[in-house]
Amino acid sequence: MEMKRLNLKLAAALMAAAGAAGAVATPAMAAEEQFVPLLVYRTGSFAPLGIPWADGKLDYLKLVNERDGGVNGVKITYEECETAYATDRGVECYERLKGKGTGASGFDTQSTGITFAVSDKAIIDKVPVETMGYGLSQSVDGSVFEWNFPLLGTYWTAADVMIQDIAKKEGGMDKLKGKKIALVYHDSPYGKEPIPLLQKRAAKEGFELLLYPVTAPGVEQKSTWLQIRQARPNYVLLWSAGIMTPTAIREAQASGYPRDKMYAIWWAGSEGDVKDLGDVAKGYNAITIHNSGADSDKVYDDLKKYVYDKGQGADKTGKTTLGTIAHTRGM
Repeated sequence: MEMKRLNLKLAAALMAAAGAAGAVATPAMAAEEQFVPLLVYRTGSFAPLGIPWADGKLDYLKLVNERDGGVNGVKITYEECETAYATDRGVECYERLKGKGTGASGFDTQSTGITFAVSDKAIIDKVPVETMGYGLSQSVDGSVFEWNFPLLGTYWTAADVMIQDIAKKEGGMDKLKGKKIALVYHDSPYGKEPIPLLQKRAAKEGFELLLYPVTAPGVEQKSTWLQIRQARPNYVLLWSAGIMTPTAIREAQASGYPRDKMYAIWWAGSEGDVKDLGDVAKGYNAITIHNSGADSDKVYDDLKKYVYDKGQGADKTGKTTLGTIAHTRGM
């Protein structure tokens, strides 16, 4: 995608998101502030994932304002809008906030379903849609999706990396022929995203792809894992989030499926997903798009100094978890 398409508002927002606020070379905007809408899901079945993500993003914007005085002197203003990860509520938030204040710099929808729903609107409204590790994988083609800006990885990238790692364990791509690889996925646009890539890979490499949709929120998976026990796939890819993740790991254990043969997407790989499972999760694999540690990290040090030590962190309990840190780093 061509950077010349970015309007100044998006450029400012993306530079701030990349942590480069202090090094931006473009002139300050005429306006003294820039509005950033914050679509969040602090409620609903995905809340355990959504809360640290929302806290991390909010804390980073606070850091940019507190440490740098905004972006080139332009303060960032923001407003949260609760979606509960529901597409209709996300569209309502988009419509309500797109023209607020100086106009929305762009929308990080935090939902693949909402991304689907607003992408066509963004073309008309000329409002950027920024997707960080989620969304429309095909939007990497900026000549078609001019107003979609996928940052970090896409689900197609993640699925391909998983297949490559499995092939490495097996001794090469040619060793995948005749194998069975299952996808256990949240039955939503999010969960369905890797299917086209996996179907292409299966046809090319000769493995059998087994698909197991799980109805939201994902607490009922016994029948799914009984089917897996019968089919005996060599590997299971897990596209889950929230309560669906620990449920899947527990059901895998109950059905006798080895956790070291499981590969999970990044939304199913936080300490919150496995810390209460103990040995049940031993061997479980998850792909990631960022380092989740806090050591030797300048951004984290600055967050502690300018935000957390001043009691301004978004987490009202006063605690800063690795999940919050990781999601902030992702920003």
